[in-house]
Amino acid sequence: MVIYLWTILIIMKMKSIINFRNICLTGVLFFIISMYSCTDESTAIVPITLTKVTTVVDLNTAITEAALGDFIAVHGTGLDIQNIDSVLINDVKVNLLDVYTENDILYLKIPVKLAMTVTDKIYIYNQAGRQEIPFKAVSPALYLERMFNEYTKPGDTIMIYGDFFELYEIDSLNAVVDFNGKESPVISSSNNYLTAKVPSNVDKNIKVKVKGLKYGVEAFCPGRYYDSELMIMDFDELMPSNPVNVVTNPADKQRLSGNFLRIDNTSAYSGWWYIAEKGGVPYTDDMLDNFEDYVIKCEFRTANQFIDGKIRFCNYMFWDASPMIWSPSNFVVQNFNRWETITLPFVVNRSTTYPQNMYYHSFNMRLEIDPSIARNFAFDNIRIYKKGS
Repeated sequence: MVIYLWTILIIMKMKSIINFRNICLTGVLFFIISMYSCTDESTAIVPITLTKVTTVVDLNTAITEAALGDFIAVHGTGLDIQNIDSVLINDVKVNLLDVYTENDILYLKIPVKLAMTVTDKIYIYNQAGRQEIPFKAVSPALYLERMFNEYTKPGDTIMIYGDFFELYEIDSLNAVVDFNGKESPVISSSNNYLTAKVPSNVDKNIKVKVKGLKYGVEAFCPGRYYDSELMIMDFDELMPSNPVNVVTNPADKQRLSGNFLRIDNTSAYSGWWYIAEKGGVPYTDDMLDNFEDYVIKCEFRTANQFIDGKIRFCNYMFWDASPMIWSPSNFVVQNFNRWETITLPFVVNRSTTYPQNMYYHSFNMRLEIDPSIARNFAFDNIRIYKKGS
């Protein structure tokens, strides 16, 4: 009898525990459902409106355009990152991991990428629809800076420097170099340089341009290939009055486009050393009166760095006027023992006694050099170049 009563009590206790557990489970389930309902309510989709675009520095003044890579702020309502599905400028998608929202302002960086379809609008999407606002993303123009060597031989590889090559996909698949109508595919490229083969039948004294085929862009390179427009001395047809330092051997290994001027340790050293003198140079009045608009160009080659205080060039246009000075800092050379086109200052210093242009028709190069330092450099195709031409 006693055993029977204990058995009944145990069963009743177990039922109480099971009922309590059921109540607890029901409560937990209700809590989860409630939390989910609250969360769902807090992330409800809100319609977006767009009012203006500004810079991130001045949030009051509206702008209508900015350059690729600039930071901008888009103003409106509903501009919370949780309420935005995607952002596009033209047809270029903005990475939402790179945007920031606060107080209904969307901060973003304009992607550095060209649009295939330009609409001049910003689009913001969410589940309530699409909103747009007029805005122009300004692309930089394809830019060419210079040819490494304007006298690169036909059939050799030329290097051209510039910028935005990656943006316009200036590469072996999508770009060519145009030598006055003779096109050569790009061999290799990075964002700021490219290489291409000079056609074997190329013309001389021509403009060179790069053409991006994918986006239909092109740009001309400053200078001219085999430039002969304003030549002072090319050491072939236009020789110095005394060619003692001119290399005329066609088999010389350093030869570029013909004869050239070389100063080395075999050259006859002098304390007052004119290494090349040329009279009758046809300077124009514009060159002499507006010399700031011009520079000297030449192909230059050196085996060692020039040192301040150890070397300089004094170039005389008239015996009674101060010379134009070329110091080591003017010789910006990228590679040793390699011909490279460089630019040097063109300066007209006038005599107070003879200031008229008629007296200034010489180009006499005098070298001042410490006799203890190595001499191993060369010039070719010394010419005048009008900036930007």
